[in-house]
Amino acid sequence: MTILLSHPQILAAMALDFPSVIMVFVTIIAFVIAWALNRITLLRIRKGADKIKQTAAIMQHTLNMGKNYVLMLDIRQRHAVNIHGDLLPEEGMSYEESLELIHPDDRHIYQTFIKRLLSGEAETDECIFRWDISGSKHLGQWRFMEDKGIAEYTKTSLHPVHIFCTLTDRTEQILLEREAQEMTNKYRRIFEQSLTGLAFYDQDGRLMTTNKKMREILKFQSEKDPFYYDNTLFDMPTFRELLNNRHIEDLYFCTKSIIIERGVNCYTEMRVHPIYKNDGQLYCITFSIRDVSQERELYLQNKKNSLNIRLANEAIMQYENEIQYLMDTCNMRFFRTSFTKRQCYFYKGLGTPESQMDFDTLIAHFVDSPFRQGLMEPEKFFNVPQTTVTHMHPFFHEGEELQWNIIDSAPYFDENGRLAGSYGIVRNVNDLIEKQERLKQETERANDSGRLKSVFMANMTHEIRTPLNSIVGFSDVLPMLSSQEEKQEIIRVIMNNCDMLMRLINDILAISSLDTGGIHLEPAETDFAKSFDDICESLKERVQEPGVAFIKDNPYTSFITIIDNARIQQVITNFVTNAVKYTHQGHIKAGYRYEDGQLYLYCEDTGAGIPKEHQAKIFDRFVKLNDYVQGTGLGLSICKAIADACHGEIGVESEGDGHGSTFWMKIPCEEIKK
Repeated sequence: MTILLSHPQILAAMALDFPSVIMVFVTIIAFVIAWALNRITLLRIRKGADKIKQTAAIMQHTLNMGKNYVLMLDIRQRHAVNIHGDLLPEEGMSYEESLELIHPDDRHIYQTFIKRLLSGEAETDECIFRWDISGSKHLGQWRFMEDKGIAEYTKTSLHPVHIFCTLTDRTEQILLEREAQEMTNKYRRIFEQSLTGLAFYDQDGRLMTTNKKMREILKFQSEKDPFYYDNTLFDMPTFRELLNNRHIEDLYFCTKSIIIERGVNCYTEMRVHPIYKNDGQLYCITFSIRDVSQERELYLQNKKNSLNIRLANEAIMQYENEIQYLMDTCNMRFFRTSFTKRQCYFYKGLGTPESQMDFDTLIAHFVDSPFRQGLMEPEKFFNVPQTTVTHMHPFFHEGEELQWNIIDSAPYFDENGRLAGSYGIVRNVNDLIEKQERLKQETERANDSGRLKSVFMANMTHEIRTPLNSIVGFSDVLPMLSSQEEKQEIIRVIMNNCDMLMRLINDILAISSLDTGGIHLEPAETDFAKSFDDICESLKERVQEPGVAFIKDNPYTSFITIIDNARIQQVITNFVTNAVKYTHQGHIKAGYRYEDGQLYLYCEDTGAGIPKEHQAKIFDRFVKLNDYVQGTGLGLSICKAIADACHGEIGVESEGDGHGSTFWMKIPCEEIKK
């Protein structure tokens, strides 16, 4: 049914219900506002939830990327469970069980860490300990874990109820740091033990550090001698006019260094090398110094030896001139033989014969000479020209002493072309033979001297050039390297070659001392057991082959005797150095013992070995069984000279190639009981 209202009726109805309309309208508006606010609130909550999810995802990704583990330790139950990661079993484990997986040496660190968090001394704390990742298998697969802990409290609790621990595996980082520290210590030791004085100055020329050799050469009064640390490099008299502190270039020179304040007076070889940053700014200055006083003495000795060789060559030339003069003015006779008369006639000039004798008498003058046999059958022997040196009784001089003569003969024929006899000259060359013998001896000695000089110079040129080329080459490369590790490796190579060069020079000086005055011994009371330990500690650093073990055989804790300890250490060093060159697998064993009033030293190796036919000459100078192995061939000859000076014996035992060798030396000595 439809109800129709007129316009006035509608107005009347609206007028009667206006408050209700207002109320409905307000209600509708309030509902719309409430709905809008509720919608906005829901959007904000949803946005916040999305942000929380995104943050949680980022944190989860970060934990996964960082290989982190998050654990929760329930204090009341003393039980730990995984929050993130699988460090613990799925069911977790007790606090006591977790301690069993921590390295025994590190448990006190972890327990102290937990106590600090439980006591409230710190709300957060951290520590590093070793954790066995094999878990209950207890295989000892230790990893370094960095643990950052946070204590959780409730509003009513004075003590934490949970501890949340974030563990990060730092094993690779810690191992790298340790390796870097070991490498740093290694290069520091190399720096300190270098045979060349080394120092570093900052960009202002202030001394930063030096090694032991530098302090020895420049006679530091203390490790931080104010004389050198308070003055700059540019203030030193030697460099004042040579160095420009605005732009420093490489400087290399030799000079006589005199520092009155420290009593320095020696000949030195110096090098200044600046190191610049990538931007061209000076970073530091390296300075090296080497005492070459002994090398200078060696040079002067070589110069003197060269003069002696020149004088010897001149003497040889003089001998040759004398021989030539004797040949021109020698005492000689002309002779002529007649085969039909069997007579020999001697002439001093062109006149009448000075003397004559028959063949039988002439034969008696010869001693085991072709002429003796030839005179018995003259037609067969003298049918061609002959020149023979004979040892015979004198023809023209008194006495029965045998003399040397040269006989030159030629056949002559009669008018019918038949062999009639021979003619020639007899020259007394007794003095000439004696001089030739002396000349032969001098020539052999000169040839030996020249040969030794040639061998010496060839060996020294090769052996000195090899380490020098390495030192110079790597020194040129060093400034171009940017990596500190590469620089350290280059410096290590340079130091090794410096050590090699110094050992070479020491061998040359030792041989020079043998030639000038022999080995000079300075015996003194020595505890050889301790001395042997010291030299072995130094020598084991030379055994660099990974497959070679260095073994020390010291049977005594103390062995006091009177010996020249420096010379004996030189023998041990040469034995071990020689073994290092030829041993690439197995071991090198150095040892000694005292028996029958003698000190017996030996060095046993599992190297290349020495064939039987070469063992007799192995202790001669310049003998090298392998020309491709670094060395001068002087070390073992120096050892033999020391053994001879000590009235001892030296030798080698080897089965041949590939069976190793044992070098030994015995010297008489007496044990001192204290």
